[in-house]
Amino acid sequence: MNETTKAYFSDFFPLEADDLETFTEKFTYKFLKKGDYFIKEGELCSVIGFIVKGCMICVYNKDGDDVIDEFSMENEFISDYPSLLDNKPAEKNVKCIEDTELLIIKASDLNELYNQKHSFERIGRLIAELLFKNWHQKAVSLMLDDAETRYLKLIKEKPTLVQRVQQYLIASYLNVTPESLSRIRKKLHNKPFLS
Repeated sequence: MNETTKAYFSDFFPLEADDLETFTEKFTYKFLKKGDYFIKEGELCSVIGFIVKGCMICVYNKDGDDVIDEFSMENEFISDYPSLLDNKPAEKNVKCIEDTELLIIKASDLNELYNQKHSFERIGRLIAELLFKNWHQKAVSLMLDDAETRYLKLIKEKPTLVQRVQQYLIASYLNVTPESLSRIRKKLHNKPFLS
């Protein structure tokens, strides 16, 4: 698996061959079935995952209702970063909505790499920036964009998502009703990027 791991990460991270070897050796392969949890609310999160294949959903519980925070797909990192940083229980569930293949690194192994070489600290920063960027883009969009614009941004960023995820989940993510999403999709039906 190490050669495959190196192939994935060589495109992501500016590392010399020896450093890339050291970095990828810390990752392990994990397969999760549809419905399995990667992170459970109330448990400590001690890992960061990189999705090789599959789709996961990040969900908060609000008074018994699911509030969808994010969909994560191929070539994206996934974690509960506040839990990881502060060593506190995760506040969300991360669940597979498809069979999912992951490459996983323990936070303790990542910290060990940080202490070895400055280049690994830079990689850690890049991972954190990718996780933050995804969160920030959604937060700003929820504040500033209307529902149609949020939907258009979602399908631009994740064009295969609408074929892979049930519509009521996408509606929840966009903070609209399924009926509103249906109207948006009908309105945009003849747009070239949706056909």
